[in-house]
Amino acid sequence: MHWPDSVNQHFVPLEIKARDAGPFCNLAANETLGCLQVSELVTAAQSVRRTRMLANQSEVAQYKLSIQVSGRSQIAQDGRSAVLHPGDWGFYDTSRPYEVQVDSGAHFLVLRIPSSALAVWETTLQARVATCFGSTSGSARVAVDALRSLVLQGQALPTAQAEQISTTVMQLFALSLGGVANPVPDASLDAVREGQLRVILRHVHEHLSDDGLTVAGLAAQFRMSRRYLYKLFSLRGLSPADYILGARLERCRDLLSDPASTRQISELAHMHGFVDASAFSHAFRRRFGLSPSEWRASELRKTVP
Repeated sequence: MHWPDSVNQHFVPLEIKARDAGPFCNLAANETLGCLQVSELVTAAQSVRRTRMLANQSEVAQYKLSIQVSGRSQIAQDGRSAVLHPGDWGFYDTSRPYEVQVDSGAHFLVLRIPSSALAVWETTLQARVATCFGSTSGSARVAVDALRSLVLQGQALPTAQAEQISTTVMQLFALSLGGVANPVPDASLDAVREGQLRVILRHVHEHLSDDGLTVAGLAAQFRMSRRYLYKLFSLRGLSPADYILGARLERCRDLLSDPASTRQISELAHMHGFVDASAFSHAFRRRFGLSPSEWRASELRKTVP
């Protein structure tokens, strides 16, 4: 398909012009993931304009959020301009005129988000279009990590999970604006913190056998302070360390209950971060009332006719 026609079909009507005389080669992949429409693009040097006339034809108001993976681009709207380098992101309102200048070989992700989904942040968003934000720390870093995971696994996820994660990604990016303009309402902050915690808990359950799964490791992984990490886990009434311990013990309990699992108890303990079988046995008994060997034996008896 002709590139301008493809862009107009998958995005919004735009004016597109090549910026140099070289080959005009462009690649794009488009996918709907929950509430987000996600496009990955690698493009030739070009100028993209959303004119007043084209903007007035909009039937649905939406924001486009651009995350620079490599190369360079520049977005402009409302008299502001922002240059995006790898790791930066910015956004613009498609219901009003804007311009994007893209360098040759630029690689970026574009999220299309209905304005209605971001209504609580509307005032903040309007004040921050065409602004450069970083994604190496804070909620934006968590959002980018969650987005990458969503893009990689999106089609394999149940619809409800994809919807939940995509909503969390959207809210995390919006939360990144909270410290620079109008404050976000407390109820919305609570929803975003819950979303952040869900992303972290998913990571915990996917890495229960990793030695680096510690409080310090989580804080480093998600670029947040230990204090803020504890604040997030307080939503579950636990410290991060207690949650990790409980999740590891429950994973071991499930493996001990599986008659097909033949690993030695000491091996299970070592695989899940316990320094020795004795420490594992004491922790297991405190949580489940039986030692690991007693639990395995009782579960095995249940399978005997």
